Amino acid sequence: MIPTLIVAVLVGLAAPLIRGWIWGVPFSLLSIATVLRSFFGSVLTVLVLGVVAVFALRATPMPHEESARIAGAIGGAVGLLLLLSSARRFRHVRGLSILCQRVQEEDARPTASAALDRLLDKVRRKDEQRYIALVLMATGPLTQTGMWSEARERLRSLDDDVLTEAQAVLRNQALATCELQFNDVDAAQHAIDRIERPTESTIEVWLVAMEALLMAVRGQSAKALAHLGAQDADDNPSLRASHRLVHAHILAGRGDEDAALEELRALQREAGLAGLERVRLPRGPASPLAERLLNEADQSG
Repeated sequence: MIPTLIVAVLVGLAAPLIRGWIWGVPFSLLSIATVLRSFFGSVLTVLVLGVVAVFALRATPMPHEESARIAGAIGGAVGLLLLLSSARRFRHVRGLSILCQRVQEEDARPTASAALDRLLDKVRRKDEQRYIALVLMATGPLTQTGMWSEARERLRSLDDDVLTEAQAVLRNQALATCELQFNDVDAAQHAIDRIERPTESTIEVWLVAMEALLMAVRGQSAKALAHLGAQDADDNPSLRASHRLVHAHILAGRGDEDAALEELRALQREAGLAGLERVRLPRGPASPLAERLLNEADQSG
């Protein structure tokens, strides 16, 4: 049993390193829980396999000492194969999930961002469709962290000829959102225009809100208001916040500063300071008013 135990510990120690290597995640970014789970899982697997092999070999005329060594080797070899098979299953999704989580942590962001770039570039060279799926999955976490430039470049890198219709809708919607963060209204409009309309209702309502925003920041207040129409946003807080943003620009564009400020204060109550930050870009009539409220919040805080 001693050889099996030794091999089990060695495989267990190597397991987190092997998983991280296959997933494209540096060992330093693996959580303690992941490391311990990988270690103990591999140790137990090898021990069980080794014990089974020991009892099987003892039924042969082989000397006990030699059978123990062979059982340990069998347990280690099979355990290692099972480890590799398990780690390779959904390896890119697992790696992406860990890296997207760690990229949101400021101290781990540089390492995680570099590892994420390596993972995406590696996948792109081998499988364009998988690369597209991973980029679309990574866009949300990247933008939530404020990595708008990285998200925009990845979305722009997707080949239009390879995208499916559903992927094209998601890519262009996300790209339009990114372009707005760089105050590029024309690029955002171009991304929306590439979407075949109407699309599914859950996406269409957001496209309508985004188009109304583009109209509002261009000073087309009547057109923006008509475009929103009677769209119901009561049951969707995020969509309601987008509507408030549009209405604030419309009211400010019409010179009704008090009404625009009231709309922005309502936006602040419902979405916090993050809601006001959304009014800064793209630049529009309500942007200076939102900045005034943000400055007041900074001074009072």
